[in-house]
Amino acid sequence: MPFSTPAALGRGVIVLGDGTIPPAWADAAVVDIDAEAVRSPRAVVTHLHQAWITRTPIVVRLLVDPATFREPRAFLVEPWEAGARFEPLLDRLHFLVWANNVDARTDKPVWWWTRKAERLGATPCATDDGDILLPDGRPAWVDGGLRDLLPPELGLIVHRESVDLNRLTVVPPALAPTAELAADQLAAVAHGGGPARIIAPAGSGKTRVLTERLRVLHVQRAYEREATIAVAYNVKARAEMESRCVDFRPHVRTLNAYGQSLLNDALGRLTVLDEREVRRIVEGLVEIPVSRRRSNTDPLAPYLEALSLTRMALRDPDAVEAERDDIPGFGALFPRYRELLKDRGALDFDEQIYRTIEVLLANGAFRTEAQRACRHLLVDEFQDLTPAHVLMLRLLSLPELDCFGVGDDDQVIYGHAGADPQFLLEFDLLFPGATPYALEVNYRCAEPIVSAARTMLGYNQVRIAKEIRPGPDASTDIRSFEVTKAGTEQLIRGVVDQVQSWIAEGVPASNIALLTRVNAQL
Repeated sequence: MPFSTPAALGRGVIVLGDGTIPPAWADAAVVDIDAEAVRSPRAVVTHLHQAWITRTPIVVRLLVDPATFREPRAFLVEPWEAGARFEPLLDRLHFLVWANNVDARTDKPVWWWTRKAERLGATPCATDDGDILLPDGRPAWVDGGLRDLLPPELGLIVHRESVDLNRLTVVPPALAPTAELAADQLAAVAHGGGPARIIAPAGSGKTRVLTERLRVLHVQRAYEREATIAVAYNVKARAEMESRCVDFRPHVRTLNAYGQSLLNDALGRLTVLDEREVRRIVEGLVEIPVSRRRSNTDPLAPYLEALSLTRMALRDPDAVEAERDDIPGFGALFPRYRELLKDRGALDFDEQIYRTIEVLLANGAFRTEAQRACRHLLVDEFQDLTPAHVLMLRLLSLPELDCFGVGDDDQVIYGHAGADPQFLLEFDLLFPGATPYALEVNYRCAEPIVSAARTMLGYNQVRIAKEIRPGPDASTDIRSFEVTKAGTEQLIRGVVDQVQSWIAEGVPASNIALLTRVNAQL
């Protein structure tokens, strides 16, 4: 029976409130699931998750009917009311109670993954060599724990995720990544399982780490393609990732395309409006006084900015209006604008994210189905995620919250839309149990540039302490020039003369970058 399983699998046990705890768990911690735990589940969920992710056996004592937390709840709230850190805790409670615990509520203990595997052609194993006999007669354990690297001496393993997808895929032996990687890159790529935060300063090879991690998951560890997704920030980044993975073709989506596909599944195909049509709708909802229709100004731009701020930064529209003097009536405009879009079966760019969140919150059954395709989530440019992006991805990665997030808190460029380095700093709160990794070598820049950048970034007040070193082949030769006590015209003339001089010496124009404080100088 399931009581004789190897300790390395970390299985717990479920008993009724007045039931006897089996001797195998006599020393295990007891977690009570009572009415209070269902009303306020955070503390219990935190305890259960820690036990699950560390494979620590526990006793789950049911003091309520499990049906009270079986069905995913509906949350009929605006996403901006929920906030980036919101989570439907009962989604996680249901999963954590049943994922890796033997059901001993009756005299005949049940390991439910064996029952499910039997429907796929397995038979119960009568010895202590496994839970099931595969169709070819080999014994195997069905693992309900975190999908990570288990000791090979356990024998054959079939993971519950495969069974959930109606397969009896045997977990292959753990192999080292085949790509030639630096030690810091290799550590991240070879990560065992569960969430991980990879801090990747500029030029440290973050895209390669992401694509090689995908290769490890799909090619070496046989993770199912339909349960793993990589999210790129934009189309160019997605194309770059796909070009490096043509031999195994993982699922790679931009954030907006991901949201669009989910909405198409939930609501049918929706039309995406261009900016001109969006402006036409907004113009019909506001009255612009003649005094505001000045030349060289765009009276609609503040309203478009406010729409984006409310939906991507998850801000109260009334609060957004109160902070500005150029969007009168915006608090009332916001719901009217969204209703007009719904009536037309249409979306704009931000609505691809915002409405996706709204549907995931309101439709528990759809949320559960969408989560099946996001058991393992890989995220590029994590530092540029807005609160809306964070909320959407967390809802999708539930209940395991298995996210491989790559980013650099020193490179936040979408702060105006709510992107916040705090999300990277608090990664292990968003994705509990996350393992931190840090890439430390900048392979792109000369040593003096790396040194100067390291010094300058050290003044950032909100950042993760990090080491940034030049690559082994980094040049120490850097050309610079200085113009002092010069007006704008002399400064520009000096820059032009210097660039022309470099090009005359044979320096490729593509190796020269011009940075100015204002566009006028360009």
